[in-house]
Amino acid sequence: MEVNPTLVKKRRSMSKGWIITLSIFGFLIVLIVGAIWYWNTHKKSILKDKLETAVRNKSGGLYKIQYDSLSMDEIAGYLSFSNMRFSYDSTRFAELSSQGNEPSFLLNITIPEITVSGLKTPRALIDKEIVGRKLEIKNPVIHILYTNAGKDSSTAAVPKAIYEQILGNLNLIQADTILISNARISTSNRQTKKEGMKLDDVFITLVDVKIDSTGGADSSRILFAKEVSIAAGKLSWSSPDKLYTYSAGDISSNTVTRDLAIKYFRMVPALNEEAFVKALPAQGDRFDFSVNTIQVQNINLEQLLDGNIIADRIVLPSPSIKIYRDLIIPRDKKSRVGAYPHQLMQKIPTVFRVKKIQVTNGFIEYKEKHQTSRLAGKITYHNVNASISNFTNDKKTIAANNIMTVDMNTRFLNNAPLKITGHFYLLHPSGRFDLNGTFGAMDATHLNPVIEKTGMTHIKTGKINSAEFQIQGNDNVTDGHVKMLYEDLKVNALEKDKGSAVLDKKTLTSFIANMAIKNDNPTRNQDARVIQVHLERNPNVSFFNFAWKTLFQGVMKTVGLEK
Repeated sequence: MEVNPTLVKKRRSMSKGWIITLSIFGFLIVLIVGAIWYWNTHKKSILKDKLETAVRNKSGGLYKIQYDSLSMDEIAGYLSFSNMRFSYDSTRFAELSSQGNEPSFLLNITIPEITVSGLKTPRALIDKEIVGRKLEIKNPVIHILYTNAGKDSSTAAVPKAIYEQILGNLNLIQADTILISNARISTSNRQTKKEGMKLDDVFITLVDVKIDSTGGADSSRILFAKEVSIAAGKLSWSSPDKLYTYSAGDISSNTVTRDLAIKYFRMVPALNEEAFVKALPAQGDRFDFSVNTIQVQNINLEQLLDGNIIADRIVLPSPSIKIYRDLIIPRDKKSRVGAYPHQLMQKIPTVFRVKKIQVTNGFIEYKEKHQTSRLAGKITYHNVNASISNFTNDKKTIAANNIMTVDMNTRFLNNAPLKITGHFYLLHPSGRFDLNGTFGAMDATHLNPVIEKTGMTHIKTGKINSAEFQIQGNDNVTDGHVKMLYEDLKVNALEKDKGSAVLDKKTLTSFIANMAIKNDNPTRNQDARVIQVHLERNPNVSFFNFAWKTLFQGVMKTVGLEK
């Protein structure tokens, strides 16, 4: 059989081609197998190096990240980290401090477990990406140290950047849901070592999250999410002087409903009344405040995370406030000019703008220990219903409307109806305010538990039919008028013998007082007396003391006791 040289040449050429092709495929198979083997055996170290480098570079060397173990199932799309630690480098912080570039806060974060499910591109971690269905951060412990430096050092609010770092240190994240469950957050001052806020049992849910270079510019997203829900079991902190503890519980908010609910808030003094006032450097007030179920409507959660309070309405059902002051303790020499409530509002570093605050069924008690009687008398206001409109320190809002209005209805000593309307002129250079009020009928003897101990006076008989007042004031002076209608007023002056706990009638003084007192207003065949009041302010006294003394001056002049 004759062999065709050309065919042999072609066959040899084809065989050589197949050999080369098979060799290439073989090489590729070996390369792929080798790559798979290398990835499976080295992927954890690759991811670890990439993650540590990303965190270090992103933070300018200030932060480092460590974890105990990493588990990955590429087929199931599952990734988890155990015992991740995110902490700052003290050496790098010292370098930044020497350059004047230290941040206003530092972070130490420990996370027992982070899991990612539905992971679409696990190897994309190399490219600093996590794209998955659900990311869960379990039981994180987050400690924030304020450094008293940087542009944010004037506020104690938790900066939004903290949340961005908690979620963003894994770089690009895209997930249907991110859950932060059972977190504990605490703060302290790095310089003074003083502890600050503690927040326990925190749960945060973020829906449709996308963190990338454009995420921060999307105004429809908060914390890079389309929807955010936040809940906390308890928030607590202490005053710097340790005289008060503050606590709030069962806090929840949602960006869709735009509501914030707090089950309770407490401001509790650390000492009883006598011990508390003795712990003060000078005469002052002791406050005991509580309120249940605070409701904040249409709140801007993004602004809240920045430390600002922007909302339509705050509802405070059944709040209780008790105030105690011991007049026996010497006063300080401090001037309180510029410290009216509406003036102090403007000095708060947090920006707040609330259209209306609504108080329902509240209770107020003011108790005062008198320097002469050495006894404490108290005034109570029951069933307090009040509204505060235009409650703000936002200068843009004030430019459009500079009047904060307070309307209050209550029962004085749980007896006489009392109505007060106040106008406070925000950012007024002299602290202008106006107070108007009406007072209903009551038996004057109901005042005895108060005025016997604080005024050394006992009312034998008398009936108050009505009263009204109008007062205009500023930092230095008040003017106005008081009209009180009453009948059959008779009193006894009291004295207290040294060492005695009992107040006795002072006969001669009582006789002289009843001679001077005008028993009725109006008196027979005369018009009702309307008293013009004018009072120069003692700069050492507070707003409430100044307003009360103005009203008291009108009452005393009405009954015929000028001094």
